[in-house]
Amino acid sequence: MNILITGGGGFIGSYLTEELVNRKDNICVVDDFSTGNTENIKHLIGKSNFTFINGSVLDKDLMSKLIDKSDAIYHLAAAVGVKYIMENQLKSIHLNVYGTEIILELASKRKQKVMISSSSEVYGKNGQVPYSEDSDRLMGPTTTSRWSYACAKALDEFMALAYFREKGLPIIIPRFFNICGPKQTGQYGMVTSFCQKCPSGRTYYHIWRR
Repeated sequence: MNILITGGGGFIGSYLTEELVNRKDNICVVDDFSTGNTENIKHLIGKSNFTFINGSVLDKDLMSKLIDKSDAIYHLAAAVGVKYIMENQLKSIHLNVYGTEIILELASKRKQKVMISSSSEVYGKNGQVPYSEDSDRLMGPTTTSRWSYACAKALDEFMALAYFREKGLPIIIPRFFNICGPKQTGQYGMVTSFCQKCPSGRTYYHIWRR
């Protein structure tokens, strides 16, 4: 299978890329490393079933060529991290909304399967536990920059579902919560985990939002 992964050089994307390369699928990664890292995928360079392209999902001509050659698309490219989004609000909204629109529009022509990565931020301030995709959402005020990310990701979901209903595009939408582990950076305000040893020798974890 020919698979396109946008944002494949990022924390989550690089693990997905490595797994699918090891499964012997033909993998093409496009990433501009605005928040990703070349170190995450450099060990895959040279493998016969791996191709890397330094580019942006906002480049519609590039994405058209890559999607035409793909059987499935994992769309992980996005502006991420509370700190980054608050400091680059216009850029983040544009990338997270228009980038997803480009992917959906191009994929709908050949009905390729598309995974659109979303976020737990979409649940907003809803305190109902357990969470449900059918629950009402409560967002904060537009004067608070961080809510722009939640709204952009919600709009991505609305668009994806509309393409499914109106054009029959097969889609999957996972909502990621606070994921942490090796290769993650706290540079952009992600959740970071530090592992230490207790005097007893047991391992314990500190996890917090930077």
